[in-house]
Amino acid sequence: MKKKGRGEDWDALGNRIFLAYNEISKTINPRQLIKVDLTSSQIKIMASFFHQSTFTMTELSRLHGVSFSTMTSMVDRLLQNGLLERQRDDDDRRIVLVSLSVKGKKMVDYLMRARKQNLERFLCELTRDEVREFVKSIENVAHHLSRAKQNMLSK
Repeated sequence: MKKKGRGEDWDALGNRIFLAYNEISKTINPRQLIKVDLTSSQIKIMASFFHQSTFTMTELSRLHGVSFSTMTSMVDRLLQNGLLERQRDDDDRRIVLVSLSVKGKKMVDYLMRARKQNLERFLCELTRDEVREFVKSIENVAHHLSRAKQNMLSK
């Protein structure tokens, strides 16, 4: 079924968006840049800690859009590899907090550095104006998607 709204074919637009997103992801995905023994999902979980040092299991599962039990399994594997640490909240022992281990911090630094270097390599192929346009566009997309997500969640 082709949904139409505002004169657009949503199936065609969706396909174009997914193709563009996949191309961007493949270009800057550290797993394809360097040899690491982590799945893409594990890399995404690890990258979550780049801007926030500690999460509850509930926060992680919501952030990644997976069930609590799925996140628990994923975190357990990262714990076994020594990349994450689990601790209890001092005020409420029922709350489990997850953070990067020393080994995990080194891995995240390494992954982010590799991703940044690869992105820089690709951006160097663009003109200064193309880089500005790209950055402005991607920030605009992120802003609008975030706003749309918030609107959906508040309904």
